[in-house]
Amino acid sequence: MTMNKSWKNFNVFEQIKSIKNILQPIVPDGDKFRIRGLVMRCAKYHTGQISKLNNEQAKTYELLLKHKLHPKTVYEWLLLEDVPQHIKEKIVQRKISLQDARQQYVQWKRLNGTRTGKALMEEILNVIRRLKWKSQEELPTQYQN
Repeated sequence: MTMNKSWKNFNVFEQIKSIKNILQPIVPDGDKFRIRGLVMRCAKYHTGQISKLNNEQAKTYELLLKHKLHPKTVYEWLLLEDVPQHIKEKIVQRKISLQDARQQYVQWKRLNGTRTGKALMEEILNVIRRLKWKSQEELPTQYQN
């Protein structure tokens, strides 16, 4: 498989910046969550999952098409904006594909969430162990049978 020259120089993170510039008239502050939400709606509209767009979404859709950008592809690129630095480096160095990067990011989030969950559970258990439980004999007589 041969790659054309433009594909060799393709950098998804530069494309994300370019897309934010394109969408600046609609989202002047460049809020990544708002942009991602708009593009997600455009992608769903483009694939027929939804039948209507509001005014802001329609303008976003028109701008994407005007610049020959496929909404679903743009949305997938925007999802890579939050990947950790070690995955970004692999993408830029072309060590992994964009699809593999998304999979690694999902695995990383799952693992990171699991670690946090385990740490939280351990802390809860430590707190419970430190509690001194009062025996029934220490309760006031009014609460005893």
